[in-house]
Amino acid sequence: MSQDTTGWTVQDDPNEYKGDFNIKKLVGTVQTNVNAIVITNKANGTHTVYEDNGLLEGFGTELYNYNPDGNQVSIGSKDDFDAAFTGINENQFDTVLKNTKLATLALAKNAVATNDPQSRANLTRLVNTTGFRSLGKNAQETNPNEINADIQGGPRPSNTSRSPNDAVISFATGGSRDILRYPRQSLEAYGYDYIQITAFDYEPSGLETGKSLRQGFKGSNRRFSRNYETIQLPMQTGLAESTAVSWGGNEMNAVQAAGARAAMGAIDKGGEGDLKGAMQSLVDGVGDLATLAKDDRTKEQIKAYFAGQAVGNAGVGTRATGQVINPNLELLFSGPNLRSFSFNFTLTPRDPQEAEVVRKMVRAMKRNMTPQRSSEALFLKSPRVFQLEYIYGEGNTPHPFMNKFKPCACTSFNVNYTPDGSYMTYRGQPSMTSYQIAMTFGEIEPIYSDEYEDNENNMGF
Repeated sequence: MSQDTTGWTVQDDPNEYKGDFNIKKLVGTVQTNVNAIVITNKANGTHTVYEDNGLLEGFGTELYNYNPDGNQVSIGSKDDFDAAFTGINENQFDTVLKNTKLATLALAKNAVATNDPQSRANLTRLVNTTGFRSLGKNAQETNPNEINADIQGGPRPSNTSRSPNDAVISFATGGSRDILRYPRQSLEAYGYDYIQITAFDYEPSGLETGKSLRQGFKGSNRRFSRNYETIQLPMQTGLAESTAVSWGGNEMNAVQAAGARAAMGAIDKGGEGDLKGAMQSLVDGVGDLATLAKDDRTKEQIKAYFAGQAVGNAGVGTRATGQVINPNLELLFSGPNLRSFSFNFTLTPRDPQEAEVVRKMVRAMKRNMTPQRSSEALFLKSPRVFQLEYIYGEGNTPHPFMNKFKPCACTSFNVNYTPDGSYMTYRGQPSMTSYQIAMTFGEIEPIYSDEYEDNENNMGF
């Protein structure tokens, strides 16, 4: 017998389902019964809990949002959350969380059973998140309405603030975890390939270096975990990437080489505590230079070279001998370069709902790419960063024949409200008939050779 999902109803987004819980809320000293509305996403495991406001428009007051990737709870209205899920009502939180996760997992399994084209990949991804890992491995048949101990199989979710700054008050709004897609119909459901852009809170790299440096969105050493809006856009022409590293010319003449050998020898001996050996290395270096000066074939050139160095004129040697000292020019590696990517999209809303999606998309990008002020505007926090992915629609998985991305910052976002050369809006809906957006992203981490894994079934970075 499968997990009972009766009472969970599909929403406009085929991955989202709505459920209800009757919970108690402490108002002053009085316990009252309220209806909690839960919107869960069977594809990624996130869910949001609202206190029902009894109105047709919207769901009500947001109590919290759960993200299984980091096993985190982001609190909406703190006062209302505390009244429903802390103190004498603390056990309600475990009950709602547990039963919602069970129902979400069951809905994901049911989708696989009905051969939903992208659902198998979604289920695999879901059961490997931190919040669902234990359920995916050993979930038992459980009555979704029974109240028992927490079955997460790990630590309780960590509470996080809606504020992007935990240490200081910020004016920035937290955003949402909405999936904003253009066209509005589910790109995954129709098997279309698409570009996916997800915003994450920026986390400083800290003072760690090397292998200890946290990086990326995945793995045990991940750097970013708290995500916000996900934007899905159809593939465009002109998709390209350019990988480059820096090489530069470097010179080292014989005099410099002799000095360098002497210095390195002295450092080696000094590090071993051999002061006598260190001094001898310096003497040997001076001896090498003296030998060059005694050689009749190079004597005049060496004298002219040092004379030029003494008066600060490198041309003395050339004037005196008609020669220059061999610079031993060589092209040497100087470091990696960071890649950048540019995208251009023309968005033509076909109905009021799609126009609203476009507006939310533009607002979300502009909000997430701009810096956040502290309460006194004394400090500015870094803007959010973005995870970019090319998605292969047939399996809803990273595209195996296109490049992957490192975490990116959005360095520019431009909107053309009149791309057709004239101002036009729809009758009864003041949306522009068309929008043109241009985005530029820059990766914040370089690419290294060891990140190209042995798996040759993808393009790599």
